[in-house]
Amino acid sequence: MQWTAARLQETLAELRQRGGDRSEIEVKRAAGGTPNLTETLCAFSNMPDGGTIILGVDEGTRFGITGVSRLAELEAGIAGQARTSVDPPAQVSFEYARVDGRDVLITTVAALGRPYRPCVTVKGRRAYLRQADGDYRMSEQEVAQMLALRDRPRYDNLPVPGSSVDDLSTDLVTRFLIEARSSSRRLGNETDEQVLRDKGVLSITDPGRLTVAGLYALGRYPQSFAPSLSITAAVELPDRTHGRTRDLVHLDGPIPDMLDEAMEWVARNTRRVVRYGPDGHGLDQAEIPMIAVRELIANALVHRDLGPHTQSRRVEIRLRDDYLVISNPGGLWGVSKDQLGTPNGKSAVNEFLYDICKFTRTVEGSRVIEGEGGGIREARLVLRKAGLRPPEFHDSGVGFTAQVSRHALLSDEDLTWLGNIASDAPLSDMQREILASMRSGRQWTNSLVREEFAPIDSREALAVLQGLVSAGLAESVGDRGSTTYRLAPELADDSARTVPAVEVITDRTAADTSPPAPSRSDTVRSKHEPTILAALDAGPAEGMPRRAIVDVTGLTDSQVAYALRRMEEAGRVVVDGGRGIRTTRYRRPTADGPR
Repeated sequence: MQWTAARLQETLAELRQRGGDRSEIEVKRAAGGTPNLTETLCAFSNMPDGGTIILGVDEGTRFGITGVSRLAELEAGIAGQARTSVDPPAQVSFEYARVDGRDVLITTVAALGRPYRPCVTVKGRRAYLRQADGDYRMSEQEVAQMLALRDRPRYDNLPVPGSSVDDLSTDLVTRFLIEARSSSRRLGNETDEQVLRDKGVLSITDPGRLTVAGLYALGRYPQSFAPSLSITAAVELPDRTHGRTRDLVHLDGPIPDMLDEAMEWVARNTRRVVRYGPDGHGLDQAEIPMIAVRELIANALVHRDLGPHTQSRRVEIRLRDDYLVISNPGGLWGVSKDQLGTPNGKSAVNEFLYDICKFTRTVEGSRVIEGEGGGIREARLVLRKAGLRPPEFHDSGVGFTAQVSRHALLSDEDLTWLGNIASDAPLSDMQREILASMRSGRQWTNSLVREEFAPIDSREALAVLQGLVSAGLAESVGDRGSTTYRLAPELADDSARTVPAVEVITDRTAADTSPPAPSRSDTVRSKHEPTILAALDAGPAEGMPRRAIVDVTGLTDSQVAYALRRMEEAGRVVVDGGRGIRTTRYRRPTADGPR
């Protein structure tokens, strides 16, 4: 995602609110010149979506803007580290911004393609990943997991030695067979054994054995074969004088049973709150909507990595003062974090398990998953409706975490202020949230509204923003296509401003650490270009078909197609063949021109 003034402003505001870096953001004061970024460059290269280093911001002063000088020297220093301190070399590009009147350097580190991970430091040959706000050295188990992910593994349909149909839960299988037969006319007349084999519960390669997916979803007690197929949940205590945790539980059994028990655990450890409906009547509701809790726990169970390298790693649930945290081993596959909850954000890590769980019912008769890929979208909608922040997702490639805030979107102070300045304006909840953030200095754009409140289209976003302007609560600045919306000047209160003012973002020359290619235009670069260039450099001299690039990089076909089109227009890739032809190959140009 390209950096814009609005996006940078939002990022700095969030960092101040959190009080620390994010897993995909690192800030440095850089007062003494180029800092040593070797471990961070290595860690971001290993992350599925890369990361960003912002120089000129001091975490020690609540992310105060200190600014930097000698931008060219800083760029050269970082580019040099990217080329020489990590292997494979990190792919970096630069932009700079004016924030509160000072220069800030933004360094984007592209993710390496799956076949080239893990990136390691040249000195010591150590691999790193990001976790919370720091870099940590990967364990041998995590390195093995990343190496295994170079090819699309299929662990969920592997046979389980020593297992048989006798290890299945009779009740779960009975309900499963009814649902599976009702979903397909082809399965209607098959025997129970045939249905179980066709749906991946019984192994095809080892007749009579259960698959990992079948055992995990429908087994009587899956942990007798794989103890790590379980959940550990605990409440983390802020005051450790009385211990670190309470209500520590280890949940076992098949997926439907663990899902029900996990929901019960969250319910008994969270509060009941009163929320007011449109009619003004108070309703007694769960602190965190249980629909959202269910979707996120089900996703963690169904999409966890089932490979041998994750043995001893369980799904983890932690309840903290500020967040409900749900983690599972393994990352996303075939979809990016930004695509979650969108129409194109559907991709099953474990295809057989996902298909089985579509027909698996809990004791209450609820499906484990709906199978439409809309769980994340539903979780976002119910959380926002309850006045809570949308869930945060973190993907390291070897682990995935979902966090649900326990804090309301609007503080009591915000609500009082809104009541004073907009008591007569018929504002929607979305407009109230946007207006409260404008008070602290945040500026909004049409694209930012669509990103924050997805799913919403451009016309709906425009109506939301223009409604604030029409009510005299906001003003628009800029031309069509680059319009920014901010609080009306007469309502601005400098004492409430906590968000830095970003004046401009300027794209710098990309510091590509791969062999230089001639450029014929100033065509916009896709963020996936470094990943594709690395794949072409490692591929055959005659180039690679688009399908092969998709397989090697782990990107979607549309992402690769868009990037290749931009690269072709700029002369950074040579095309041998015609569009739409499967045999067409793409390759890097040579210094002397196309080869």
